[in-house]
Amino acid sequence: MSPRKQPRRSAAPSPGVAHGEYVVYPGTRPEVYDLLERLSAAAGDSPDFGTPGLSLDRTRLTVRWFGEPPPEVRRVVDRAGPGLTVVVEPTEFRPGDLRGEAERLGREHAAVVRSAGPRPEGDGIELLIDPAAVRRAGGPATAVLDAGIESGFPLFPEEASD
Repeated sequence: MSPRKQPRRSAAPSPGVAHGEYVVYPGTRPEVYDLLERLSAAAGDSPDFGTPGLSLDRTRLTVRWFGEPPPEVRRVVDRAGPGLTVVVEPTEFRPGDLRGEAERLGREHAAVVRSAGPRPEGDGIELLIDPAAVRRAGGPATAVLDAGIESGFPLFPEEASD
């Protein structure tokens, strides 16, 4: 018997947190937030800068970047400080392009797409699909097809919560 694959569940894109901003989690050391602030300042509005990821134990920061990070970003990464590991993970697609496409999909398909955003991994776009559309179509992927939603990037549709 082959192992059953569980669908990947990820948090819906948060409308209150813009690119380059981050959520403050209880129990996280101040050095982590200092590093995130320095990283955001060094990256600026670069379309190559993706969503940073923080490990559950708050000791490893993953910086997602398309291509080679510029020297100012590399300096921040290299000076992370003791007890904090920072790695740069390349993205498949330019995060800025994914953000722009997610905005377009959300705007042009607002009747079906409740929320759209780039996946943190930089490998496509997450779509939260209206539950009524999912019920009519029999599933999120079919609802996307039925609505004529197309993109040059991989789409990862999931049913939105009611």
